[in-house]
Amino acid sequence: MKVLLISPPIMDDFAGEAKPIAMDAVRECPAYGMYLLQAVLKESGHDAALVDLISDGSDRIDDYLPQVAEAGLVGIGATSMSWPTALSVILQVRAVRPEVPIVLGGIHPTMFDGYLLRTFPVQYVVRGEGERAIVELADAIEHGGDVAGVANLSWMDKGELVRNPVARQLSPEELGAAPLPDYSQLRPGLFQGLSIESSRGCAFDCSFCSTSYRRSYRGLEPEVFVDRLEALSAYTDRTRTGFVHIIDDEFSMNPRRAIQIAESIRRRGMTPSLVYDSRATDLLFPGYVESIAEFTGQFLVGAECGYDEGLEKIGKGTTTDILERAAQKLVEHGIADRADFSFILGLPWETVTEVRRTIAFAAKLYASYGVRLLLQWYCQIPGSRLWQEQRDRLDVSEVMYDEFGFFRNLYLFRSGVHLSPEEIWDVSREVRALVYLSRARNPERLMIEYGHPEPISLYFPEDLIRRTSHALPNLRIVAHARDRNTGNRRADVARRPLRHLPA
Repeated sequence: MKVLLISPPIMDDFAGEAKPIAMDAVRECPAYGMYLLQAVLKESGHDAALVDLISDGSDRIDDYLPQVAEAGLVGIGATSMSWPTALSVILQVRAVRPEVPIVLGGIHPTMFDGYLLRTFPVQYVVRGEGERAIVELADAIEHGGDVAGVANLSWMDKGELVRNPVARQLSPEELGAAPLPDYSQLRPGLFQGLSIESSRGCAFDCSFCSTSYRRSYRGLEPEVFVDRLEALSAYTDRTRTGFVHIIDDEFSMNPRRAIQIAESIRRRGMTPSLVYDSRATDLLFPGYVESIAEFTGQFLVGAECGYDEGLEKIGKGTTTDILERAAQKLVEHGIADRADFSFILGLPWETVTEVRRTIAFAAKLYASYGVRLLLQWYCQIPGSRLWQEQRDRLDVSEVMYDEFGFFRNLYLFRSGVHLSPEEIWDVSREVRALVYLSRARNPERLMIEYGHPEPISLYFPEDLIRRTSHALPNLRIVAHARDRNTGNRRADVARRPLRHLPA
């Protein structure tokens, strides 16, 4: 059967035109999951095509209407960030094929299957891993079978939501035996690098994290992964940088395994340039940094907080001392300049004091060890324990992510970050001073990356804050979602859906 898979990019609306943002604006790497599902379907005998709208930088499917017309099943993957784009694609498909079955997959449909099936013109949602489910569903539709036996599938039966049982998760052996994505169709020079998976899931459950498969780590055997990495090298010349992005939640989750992978790469005479995430505690594991350094193109360390109380609240399993010792070790082995230490500003419990502690600690790491800093404000993304707590209080809901513009929405931002606009502007000025100093020290490279929150820029522009503060020096502009002393909601925060607020 002809199956058409569609991979929508993360986008936002700019003056009525949808444009890619974040990682999809720079096309870091292909969407591994969708390319993998295409390969799995082909291996099972189905005629599977992939429309990579990330490559196109668009939400429009006009150029692919012939494939839509021939498809017996359309599959669309989505995260919460790409869901507005996915919804645009759904409506376009429905305009030309009202009857074709549409199946959704990815973390956003997994979390909100009932809401999406009841609200939008789609027939199915695959919850969790899709490799087995997409094949079983395609087989059932092709042969007129019963979808009640398709694992992980959600669907509507006479107005009632049906959730088929979830199958056991794929084992490391099954993950390693899956076909490799076919990257031969990539347009040369479009993506920075390729994507590959060496493990699935994470052993931890950080409170802010919305990653799939938390507390569910499964690592491929080192030699099996290196076999796949070696096969993938045939396509690296199609990329801009030659990087290979290991998309694991944490590549170094099992540092002994990571060392074995590096040793196997070295024995085979391979010279990949790898991009990956690594935990600070793993960087201190004997032999890990020494082994992986020569194959490291760039890597991310999720530092998150610059004070130990915050790290404990997050559940990160690290301390500021560990973070600093990890940075020192990177200097000793000559790869500190390839490390991005990322920090979150404005976590729900934080006052401006905690935010400044994080910034001061991050600045110390940069000044002392030369690591690059990513400073980003807390963003309300579904799936984390922090988000779910607010969902349970009806402060936020899944409906808020149906439309472009939620990145700029003031209510959504203020529901997570409880600093006042005045405090946020003060913080931004401090960080911009650090950015200026870093440019003087490293003029050839941006070493401190920071973005002022768009909702604050839109609704509390700096000039307004300055004029108000000057005219009423004793008045603080309050934008707290909750009173710090009582925990009660403040009257200045509207309890209304995001869609009804200006974007």
